[in-house]
Amino acid sequence: MLTAPVVEAGMLGANNYWECILDDMQGVKNDAAANAVSMACLAKFPDTSEPTDVSTPLFGAQTRTECFASYGKEATSFSALQQIRMACHFIYPEEADHSAGDYLDPILDLAE
Repeated sequence: MLTAPVVEAGMLGANNYWECILDDMQGVKNDAAANAVSMACLAKFPDTSEPTDVSTPLFGAQTRTECFASYGKEATSFSALQQIRMACHFIYPEEADHSAGDYLDPILDLAE
């Protein structure tokens, strides 16, 4: 029997602490509320280590940067934004290092 991968945090419900953070921390406006969300997620998912059963989502954010832009755009609490950033770090794949050289190399090749 085939099982469907996690589509996006929130779509099928959280499977771990970090997905719970992404689900519930969006739009949090103050640190007290962020702490309450963190404690609620900890009560549901006591293991805060890096999840091992995470698959790349089919829809929505595909990278850490896209994750943070999507989930952090309405949060104003510094604590909430830190938690969202950490969750994106654990759940989404690393991004390629896009230094200026990566963008200039093809242009310089054409100039030769």
